[in-house]
Amino acid sequence: MVKMKVKLSDLKLVYETEIRKNVKNKKKIFNFEKNKLEYLLDIKRVLENNLYDGGKYNIFLIYKPKIRVVMSQSIYDKIINHYVTRFILIPKLSKYLNERNCATRENMGSHYAIKLLKKDLESFKKYDEIYFLKLDISKFFYKIDHNILLNLIKNDLNEEEYNLVKVILNSTNKKYINVLISNFENKLNNPLPKYDFGKGLPIGNMTSQFLAIFYLAKLQHYMIHNLHLKFVNYMDDYIIIHQDKTYLDQCKNIIISKLNKEFNLDINKKKTYIINAKNGIPF
Repeated sequence: MVKMKVKLSDLKLVYETEIRKNVKNKKKIFNFEKNKLEYLLDIKRVLENNLYDGGKYNIFLIYKPKIRVVMSQSIYDKIINHYVTRFILIPKLSKYLNERNCATRENMGSHYAIKLLKKDLESFKKYDEIYFLKLDISKFFYKIDHNILLNLIKNDLNEEEYNLVKVILNSTNKKYINVLISNFENKLNNPLPKYDFGKGLPIGNMTSQFLAIFYLAKLQHYMIHNLHLKFVNYMDDYIIIHQDKTYLDQCKNIIISKLNKEFNLDINKKKTYIINAKNGIPF
């Protein structure tokens, strides 16, 4: 096995431009800065010798806009996660993403998604009726299948890169994660989603944000080129537009079938429906 080559300058760049300015706990930054070079050299050693174990998560809840579990890592692990995203995943997998996948990427967030949706609506004004298919995927981050995802990336990553991504994915298999989530459940007296073995992305990781929008790239390609649909999606939330309600309903069934059979995902039936555009749509 050929060792992965990691440039110290790339690790420094990730820390300086992405980690240091975004970590709110300045004490953690201060402590890291005291031995920054030693930490970065150790990260380089760990990555080049295939020694990374996925790190450990600090698990906590956020309460707005709704109660959600977040998994945060140390600065050391954040650097690795951002490095993998910026220097492995984005350069090698971005070619599969389309302009309708509106999350995570720079200048392609919620404002971009709304702008794109308005532009699509303008192009449909020539029709008497316009319909929206609102499609929501159930527990998307928790249900992403590791094996399916690894099969999707295996031809574009070399062996060392593939194994590193696999280690990061498998970090959700550690038992303490569900134990801590269960503790929160008991305190809240409210059910929270947990991780099944071999499924789910760590919520909060940079790699997770990119892999989440990549996971359904093949399905989206099919929607554009085979079903000839215009859509806007933000992570697990899709708005699909068409002038023919019957055709849109047929497409809905095809998409649901593919989600289930090819990606091991289900829709949220309560949040998936077809509605006339005159009635508006939450997005």
